[in-house]
Order: sequence, then C-alpha cells, then structure tokens
Amino acid sequence: MRYGVQLFGPNPLFLKDPEIFLSRLRDAGYRYLEPCLALCPCPGITDRVWSPEDLDRFLPLLQKYGFRVESAHVFTGDLEQDLPRLIALAIRHGIHQFVLPCPLYSNDTVFRDMALTVSRCAAALKAEGISLLVHNDGAASRQLPDGLSLYEQFLNLCTADVGAQPDVGWLLHGGVDPEAFLWRNKDRVRSLHYKDMDVSKKEVPIGTGAVDMAACFQFARAAELIQYADQDESADFFSDLERTASRFRELAQSRANTRSILCVLDIETQEVQKIAAFNHVIEAPNWMRTDPDSLIYNADGHIFRYRISTGEERPIDTGHCCNCNNDHVLSPDETQIAVSHSEHSWMSQIYILPIQGGEPRLITPNAPSYLHGWSPDGRELSYCAFRDRGNGYEVDIWAISADGGEEWQLTKNAGFNDGPEYSPDGKHIWFISTRSGLMQCWRMNRDGSEQTQMTFHDRNNWFPHVSPDGQKVVYLSYSRDGLDPNEHLPNMQVQLRIMNADGSDDRMLLEFFGGQGSINVNSWHPDSRRFAFVMYELDHK
Repeated sequence: MRYGVQLFGPNPLFLKDPEIFLSRLRDAGYRYLEPCLALCPCPGITDRVWSPEDLDRFLPLLQKYGFRVESAHVFTGDLEQDLPRLIALAIRHGIHQFVLPCPLYSNDTVFRDMALTVSRCAAALKAEGISLLVHNDGAASRQLPDGLSLYEQFLNLCTADVGAQPDVGWLLHGGVDPEAFLWRNKDRVRSLHYKDMDVSKKEVPIGTGAVDMAACFQFARAAELIQYADQDESADFFSDLERTASRFRELAQSRANTRSILCVLDIETQEVQKIAAFNHVIEAPNWMRTDPDSLIYNADGHIFRYRISTGEERPIDTGHCCNCNNDHVLSPDETQIAVSHSEHSWMSQIYILPIQGGEPRLITPNAPSYLHGWSPDGRELSYCAFRDRGNGYEVDIWAISADGGEEWQLTKNAGFNDGPEYSPDGKHIWFISTRSGLMQCWRMNRDGSEQTQMTFHDRNNWFPHVSPDGQKVVYLSYSRDGLDPNEHLPNMQVQLRIMNADGSDDRMLLEFFGGQGSINVNSWHPDSRRFAFVMYELDHK
C-alpha cells in the first residue's frame, strides 16, 4: 500500500536535517511526502510551509531517497489568480492533487459563492489532469444539527469535480463517525489523513486514540488511496511516525468485517454463478477432479470440503496443522493434500496428509516455505521460499521430493518470486516474479531453465493457473499503483484475466472485489471451461 507523511507538523525536524529525516522515514516504509505550499504570506507558520522555490530545491533530495510529492496543501490568497502557477508546479513536479482548507462559514451567500469558485477552479485543474481536494480542520468538522459537518455541507455544494481529503481524527473530534463519512462520500474521497484523538479530544500519537484506524484503512485499501500520517505535535516525531507505519503494515492484511461469496465463472459465457455465501473469510478453492461436486478451501486456519449439490461443509482433520493458510494443493490422484501451516508467526512449513484427514507429515523443515505446486507425476512439490542469506531474505522458487529430503533452488534471487505451479504435462512450472519491475507471470522448464516472461501489461499479475487441458491460463491482476509489486492484498478491486498457454489473447474476464484468497490455488473444473473463485464484501457503516 501507499503511505505518506503530511509535513506541516514535522517540517521543522525535516529542515533541521533533511537527509536523516528522509532516511528514517524511507526505512519505516513511507514513500510520499505532502508539503504545505505557501503562495501567500503565512505569518506564524513560516517554519511549517514550503515556498515553490523550496519544492524546486528539495526535489533532487526527495528523489534520492525514493520519495514522491503526489499531493500538496496550498495556502493562497486568490485561488483563481494562482491557478496558472499551480498548473506549472504540477507539471514540473508530477503533483496530481492540490488540497485546500475548507472555508469557514460566514453566511449562506458567501459559502455558496466560495463553493462555486472552488468548483470552477477544480474544473480548470481537471482539464490539466490535476485534482482539487478540500481538507477539514477542527472547526470545519464540527457536527451540525442536521447530522452533517460544515465540511460535508461545503462538499455537497461543490460540483463532482471537487474531491475530498478528509482527516479522520478531526472528524471524530467534531462528533462525526469517520467510517460512515468515508463510505457516504466514497466517490469524492481521493486521499486520506490520519490524526488521532483521545476521549478528551486531545491529539495523541496515531493508533493510540479513539479513531477506528482499521475501519478507515479498510476503506482506503479498497479505494487504493494514499494514506498520510498527519501528526501535528509530538514529543518524538520519528518514533510516532515509525509506529504509525508499522500499524499500516499490520492492517494491510486485515480481514475484519469481511464476507465471502464462493463463485464459479464460465469462460465461454462469462456467466458468474454464486454458489454460497459465508459471513466469514474462506479462501483458495481447489476443484476436485475425481469428485467434481466437491471443492476444497481454507477458513480460520482449517481445511474444509464443500459439496456443491447439497451445500454441506465438512472439515478435514489436519491434526496439529490448525493454522493452515491459502496454499493447499491436492496430489495428482487426489488421495492426499499438501498444506502450508505455520507453528508461529509467518514461518510456514509444508505438510502432507490423507485427503480424508489424518496425521500430517512434515516435508520442508526449512521455513518460511509456501506451497503452490505438486508435479503431475506425484514426485515433487514446488513452493515459494524465504531464505535468509545474512543480509535479508531472498524470495525464490524451490522444489523438494514429495517424500522430503534436500530441497533445490529453481530461481536465483531475481526479484520476488512466488506461486509456482506445474503445467498438466509436467514440462513447465508457471510462477510470478517482480524481476522486470511489476509482478508478472513467468514460465520455466521444470528444471528451472529457460525462464520466460509471459505477461507484459502495466499491472501487477499474480498466480497463473493452467487449465487441465493445458490450453488456457487464468490469473489475478491488480492495478499498477494501488500496492507494491510484491504485495498480494485482500479486499481490493482486481481483475480475473485469461490468456492462451503461449501468452496470446490476453484479456480480462471479470472485475470484482477480491484479492488475497480469491484464486491462490488452481481452481479449474476438470472440463477446462469453468473455475471457482471467491469474491468478498465489506460490512461497513
């Protein structure tokens, strides 16, 4: 996901030593800075704002540390007069959003006139590919007798060209439920600010107060928004911002308040059939070849067998493997199932057990090992492995005998490599890799030779699955900028795409709300015409 820091509060610390500031924020995981640009005199806050010349001066340093200025707050005495200057700044620095403070109310006529002015300016900026957003402070966030804030009333007076950059902390401070506000205004919100408040409405470090950060993050992830830490005051900005970044990372895989819909898609008719709905998360359906009325999936660390004709769900006894993730694969004769189970944290290991349930047998002593493929001859497993080489983890494709023993490496630390799956004839392994920049689908010979890129479009593509007849490959596709290439996140807008096994005729089948868990494993029906996947829905205010 994309995280940034609003510079109004910590700008004096930035000015004191820009290189230390940027280095620590980069190491924490931030990639965006949002300065406040002063196009008019700003007495009393000169150490909190940048001039346009400062933006020119700092740009090479920001680029050195991998930071982008996607948006900037603007203080201007005359917005319409300053539009040419803003457009020039946007073109020169790649800025896509300018953010204005919400005007204060004086009377209805003035308030409506200001909304008309902002709307005209937003239309002019939109013609140049730039968005104009309105931000809320404490005064604008106060809930009024009609249940809305002054901020929301102003947005409602503006045209649809005007976007919103809400600060969820100030909304809570004003008595407005942030989660309800976000979803009610989902078509306007273009980026998100986090402050946090305690019960006395005093600003506290983000994540320690009363703001439901998880609910706000769910919204921002679904909308692929940049999320800014907006800490105005702090005894230790570095520590507070580092903790906020850590909290962002924790929330990236959050599945709270998620419902699941088990679906089947017919690739010829493109009809989607909704098989069953669940008030919890299920993931990664395997379609059984020997019993096409059955699907295997995981939920809450356990493995289940679902009978389509009756709707019966039955758990498979996996013994001590009670923390199984969405990497499970059936043996070629479907008498066994291999699972990835973590005894603690994320240190997954691979086990094999009978399909009817029984005592699991450890295959990969080394961890983390995330299963994805079982060769058609039944002899070996392929998996994504994180191996510590002393200077961090390398993420590569490895293989091992189905009986265990020594593992062998198939890719050699060229980017982030994941999702290996054997072709039905056993000659190739399909996998994914970031070695060319974005996550793309690749194919190699079973021995690791002739590694060949198979998808090339400007998206992040995950988990290619080959049809039983070997003719088609279906895979999951994320947008380019909504997440990092090595992130496979839940609850986002994604595409199901299909191509021929030689990479030709690559096209979209379906756009839906899904992601992690939707299609982690091969879920083709034996007829090579249908496959199962999981859609998700959020339960929100």
